[in-house]
Amino acid sequence: MTTSAHNPNKLLSEAGFTLVEMLVALVVALLGMSAILVADLGQHQSYNAQLQIADARQKARSVIAILRSDLVMATTFTAAAQTSFAIVRVDGVPVTYSLAVDGNGVGQLQRREGAGSLDVFAEGIDGLEFRYLNNNGAPAPLNNIPIVAIAVVSRASGIDPRFRDGNDYRILYDNRAWPQANLNSGPLTDNFHRKFWTETVVCRNQQQE
Repeated sequence: MTTSAHNPNKLLSEAGFTLVEMLVALVVALLGMSAILVADLGQHQSYNAQLQIADARQKARSVIAILRSDLVMATTFTAAAQTSFAIVRVDGVPVTYSLAVDGNGVGQLQRREGAGSLDVFAEGIDGLEFRYLNNNGAPAPLNNIPIVAIAVVSRASGIDPRFRDGNDYRILYDNRAWPQANLNSGPLTDNFHRKFWTETVVCRNQQQE
């Protein structure tokens, strides 16, 4: 008959993890996963913010670019208001720009070329202003506008929940306040990123009367 000795230490060593050890391992794993999720969320929020900033900037850039391209070709102004103007280009084509508001209260830049209808060129334009100047920087008459100063406030298409826009957008030109000092009735304290852009365009084809 074969007998074997009972070794309690060996039995304990082969028993595996205790409940306390398993709980500690689970807590450590959860903490690690939480850290990963927080880091990923932070990266996503940062990416969204940069995306909205870039969107607002691109809108302003596009608006200024198309306005500039028409104004430098203008030979005659047939209308010149604070948020709209109408010109005749050097190729004889009439062009009109106007700021409107859609049913949701969002600003739209509208453009008409030739005999067509006013079409929406850019949405999310919260502020737009034109100032018509002579070569000395003083207000110019309709029949002789060599310079147009432009101010645009564009908003991003989406929101950034971590951002709140507390700005009001104003501009001074030669130490004179623009007629509409506050371009977007701000501060709006909402979650939209905005871009404020100014440009001065010389109407080099302007014909004087």
